[in-house]
Amino acid sequence: MRRPAVTGRRAGLVALTGGLLLQACASWAAIVLPSAGGGDAGAAASSSQAPAAPAAPGASSSIRLPAQRSDASLQALRRQAQEGDVSSQFELGIYYYQNAGLPQAGAQARQWLGQAAAQGDARAMAALGYMLGTGTGGVRDVPTGRQWLQRAADARLAKATYLLSLVERKVTGPKAMQQSRLLLEQAARDGDAMALNDLAVERELEGRMNEAKELYAQAQAGGSQTAAQNLGRIASYQRASTSEQLGRLRARADEGNANALLELAYRYHLGRGVQRNFATAIQYYRRAADAGSPKAREFLALIFSRSNEKQPVIDEAWMQELAARINAVALQVEEKHPSAPPDRPQRVADPLAQLSQQPFAWPEPPAADGDAATDTNTPPLSQEQAVPNEERPAPGHAQGMQPSNLSHNAPLTE
Repeated sequence: MRRPAVTGRRAGLVALTGGLLLQACASWAAIVLPSAGGGDAGAAASSSQAPAAPAAPGASSSIRLPAQRSDASLQALRRQAQEGDVSSQFELGIYYYQNAGLPQAGAQARQWLGQAAAQGDARAMAALGYMLGTGTGGVRDVPTGRQWLQRAADARLAKATYLLSLVERKVTGPKAMQQSRLLLEQAARDGDAMALNDLAVERELEGRMNEAKELYAQAQAGGSQTAAQNLGRIASYQRASTSEQLGRLRARADEGNANALLELAYRYHLGRGVQRNFATAIQYYRRAADAGSPKAREFLALIFSRSNEKQPVIDEAWMQELAARINAVALQVEEKHPSAPPDRPQRVADPLAQLSQQPFAWPEPPAADGDAATDTNTPPLSQEQAVPNEERPAPGHAQGMQPSNLSHNAPLTE
């Protein structure tokens, strides 16, 4: 039975609908997130490129972007990986990790990263260990994940300590949480920008704002856009908070409160939260003294000890010297422990971003007598080994894997 021909009006409607759909798809495809050198947004998008010599390792990520590759480029990469090229195996594994929506992406990522790791690529060891330890892309296998991360750390890959802290963070129990914190602090001491940002998040949630801001600043200097966003969020909130606090302080001063008048005098004297103005400070000292503040009277006496009160000439050098005598704790709006913003800080979203730029030590070649080191003779992982299941041997005893000295709660060895 033949289908009736589409009428001209209906055909026009179909054409219009199709055109709008194509236009929408083209607009969506044109959306490109901004990237900055060493920053977060561009980090994940560039990790599928050929590994480059790292200039400043440790940049963090705030978003996990799908890798962009043409079919021809992907086929060439796969062909090189199948021929045993370790860099291609690592890149292909990261490509599938970044494109989690592809069929069997998790298994493919683990398989190719496993083959690169077996050839001694410490970046692949770290990525595979992270995926196994956190259950990314397949079944979670914490013991095997720890072992791969330990081997990456033994190859002097700095990122391994931070990634291991994330694995321990997902393990329940107070000991694992303590171990996660120790590893995170160690990674931050080593200068990893992602670790510095995440440790700053911990400090902020604990209310230790000055420490958090210092750590965020260090992470931002290391290239973390996430840390820059966290710093901007804190600064914006504290500007608004200071303005609100000064508004309440002035309202109390207008009611004649001696303490509020004295605090405003201090603030104008120091330039704390307001623009420094010695004349305005003296006016508030006088109002506070009239309201009964003995400290205000004391400061007025000191101020005019070097000038004539009837015809005052402000000695700015003397006022600056007196400013050093103002105790910071006298300010009611305590700035040693600034308040935290109500919205939660951001942790790193993609810990494997820019992993390709991390330096590490390749394994030594096999010994002349044939007793080669275990790492250099580890056979490539099969898909079954990369994706553990109940039928596999116990973790740590799979073919090609040597049991690690990293116990459940033991710190990484140097």
